[in-house]
Amino acid sequence: MPDILFLDEIDDAVAPQVGGKGLSLGKTARAGLPVPSGFVVTTQAYRRLVERGVRSDAAFARAIAKAYDTLGGLVAVRSSATAEDAADTSFAGQQETIPGVQGHDALIDALERCWRSLFTARAVAYREKQNVDAAGLAMAVVVQKLVPAEAAGVLFTRDPLDADGRRMLAEVSWGLGEVVVSGRVQPDRFTLDRDSGAVLTRELGSKAVRVDGGAESHVPAEQQRLFCLSDTALSQLVELGRKVEAFYGDARDIEWAYAGGAFHLLQARPITVAGAAEREQIRLAVIADLKAKADPRGTAWVRYNLSEVLPEPTPMTWAVVQRLLAADGGFGAMNRDLGAKPDPALGSQSGFDLVAGRPMANLSRLPRMQFASPPFEYPLGLYKQDPRKALDPKPALNPLAGKGCFLGVLTLPGTILKLTKLMSTTKKQSESFAVKFESETAPAFVARAQQALAQDWAKLEPAALLSELRAWTDLTLVEFARVSLKPTVFADFAWNEVFDALKSRLGEERARAVVGELSLGAAPPEAANLPGNVRDLASGRVTRAEFLEKFGHRGTNEMELAQPRWSEAPHELDKLVRGAKGHAHTSTAVDVDKIADEAKLGGPFRDQLKAKVSRLRTYLGLREAGKHYLLMGYAVIRRALVELDRRFGLNGGIWFLTPPDLPDLIAGKDLSAKVAIARKKRQTELSLEVPPVLFSDDLDIIGRPLPIPPGGDKLEGVALSAGVAEGPALVLTEPTAAPPEGGYVLVCPSTDPAWVPLFVHAKALVMETGGVLSHGAIVAREFGLPAVAGLPNVTQHLKTGQVVRVDGGRGTVTVLSAGA
Repeated sequence: MPDILFLDEIDDAVAPQVGGKGLSLGKTARAGLPVPSGFVVTTQAYRRLVERGVRSDAAFARAIAKAYDTLGGLVAVRSSATAEDAADTSFAGQQETIPGVQGHDALIDALERCWRSLFTARAVAYREKQNVDAAGLAMAVVVQKLVPAEAAGVLFTRDPLDADGRRMLAEVSWGLGEVVVSGRVQPDRFTLDRDSGAVLTRELGSKAVRVDGGAESHVPAEQQRLFCLSDTALSQLVELGRKVEAFYGDARDIEWAYAGGAFHLLQARPITVAGAAEREQIRLAVIADLKAKADPRGTAWVRYNLSEVLPEPTPMTWAVVQRLLAADGGFGAMNRDLGAKPDPALGSQSGFDLVAGRPMANLSRLPRMQFASPPFEYPLGLYKQDPRKALDPKPALNPLAGKGCFLGVLTLPGTILKLTKLMSTTKKQSESFAVKFESETAPAFVARAQQALAQDWAKLEPAALLSELRAWTDLTLVEFARVSLKPTVFADFAWNEVFDALKSRLGEERARAVVGELSLGAAPPEAANLPGNVRDLASGRVTRAEFLEKFGHRGTNEMELAQPRWSEAPHELDKLVRGAKGHAHTSTAVDVDKIADEAKLGGPFRDQLKAKVSRLRTYLGLREAGKHYLLMGYAVIRRALVELDRRFGLNGGIWFLTPPDLPDLIAGKDLSAKVAIARKKRQTELSLEVPPVLFSDDLDIIGRPLPIPPGGDKLEGVALSAGVAEGPALVLTEPTAAPPEGGYVLVCPSTDPAWVPLFVHAKALVMETGGVLSHGAIVAREFGLPAVAGLPNVTQHLKTGQVVRVDGGRGTVTVLSAGA
């Protein structure tokens, strides 16, 4: 394969060597479309010289100079990475475009700049957001004769806002198009009839600057008030759009330049966002799916529990996680171990549904995860009156649920018996579970997972990889999960035991606050204590190698299989320790005797309280430890999928398939179209507004703008961790910002390990989602932070700098001042 290919030499056979943009330009040039002449420096040259530089290879430098001389004058140098301009990931603006390059030395400098842009912060962030694997990526570079543009811009051959698909949309400015695509000007905007080319609407822009060649200049005021293109020229642009669409067979996002009365095609990439018609079609499909899943008596879906740790799963992750959640999976197996009998009719269904790309608890189905005819139900009527109450849903005992009065009375003795047996089994197992789990079950599983991760995955045949994936999915998410999930149940049981022991003596509100205080300081065993080890890493008490040995299988958004683990991306540890460095932040457990004195408990009642509090603290810690160990097996599952993705050159596409697709993959079937469709569908679904509480009799609310949280200056949510604190709000949607000096109230959507450094300087924690036993709540209690959750859209309602008071015992957030 040569290092340089001219555009008329490019076809599908060289796609991996010329990148997405290079392939598109080559094919359109060969088809006779008006593409400026040019050539592509292939990925072969990148791989050979990216570390050494172009000038280290004199023969290649001469070849570049010779190719440039065939063009002469000013050229545009543009990146063409191997994942660019795909049907599902455009990479628009993520890598370099350098206009106005002239001369041999300047061209070499521009070429190397494009190579380096493959790993700029913005390109890396884009790939991570789009779940594009960096392994195997390479950069080709397009060099083209620079068009001396009088005007330039972008044409969408299908206006995304046009549900009928009859309009094109153009945006135009003076000079080169960089000022349009970079957003530096407000361009002229036109909607155009795709059949006749007529201008349907026009909006004059604000075009104060222009770029010509490599130079920027001010646009005179009188020219700013003129439209850049005449109606005749716009009709010619529509004609170019129709030709490009005819060539590709689908809608395109076109960059173009206009000079000397003619249009020049600079780029034509797929439109990677759904148009209005497609968005509505997907919205209606979501509604139809939920109608089919709704109970005839009514259903409520709530963004609760799982949504905190897996807010927007990729299709592969969601499919795999079903083995954990399903009635015939890990969760159902755990329930059976504890004496419950999940409804066999559920099969592979779980208590959660994917609602427009977001996991939500199905409150009609959740009770059936324990019994076919559950003697309890969620009070949907109450939630309908006040949806906020559903954000921390509590089932109510109702032996007559679903049976009618007569049959319910007849079955009441049996109902009481099975509930008594369930409680008795749970209590009995909780008294002996911890020792065996820590000394036998977890170490054996960890040893197997470590052995699996250490094998040479590159030597496994595709069929063996698929076999490993299936085996570890069942071993991790069914067999081990049925055990590792139990500490969550035992912690909840112990929490209620302590609360019940204190409620009659202290009152409900004080008892609830006291249970939170008694939970302070609960932590996992040292080997699984992530917050403690982060502090040790930041202070230098453990090395990075030591930290990664214990926690390398963890990561940001770690329940999402598409996300790299810290062992794969050790640079992520920089973010993890930045806020924690040099700071110790621990909380002291409240003395049980002090609480017993307040409650006037003595003798055996005091001893019983101490035993219950001890179990509560133990299982709050083991809840996190169970997740820590389970994620080792999860890392094995990810490793198998990553290897399949690499082996078949999917560039992250594996995450948009599901396990049933994998036999077709290893059989050699081309699944690229399926990946592209799944990407766009997920992206569109996630763009639909979905309230945090959704009722089956109002599904049309999906896609409507959500109201701001009620409550005015005082927001009422779910109490997570006792205490009161005041401070300026720090509102973040991702754990990327370096923490400021001084205490702040961290306001965020939810939490995972990447947020832990931001806890260190925080005075309190406010989350949109999260429950009492959530990761954020547990870490907040360990750090002694007041915490409140269950406040939908709070990251939009509160602003950074506002002074707020957080009462973690009452579950309230009060805005005290507007801030700076």
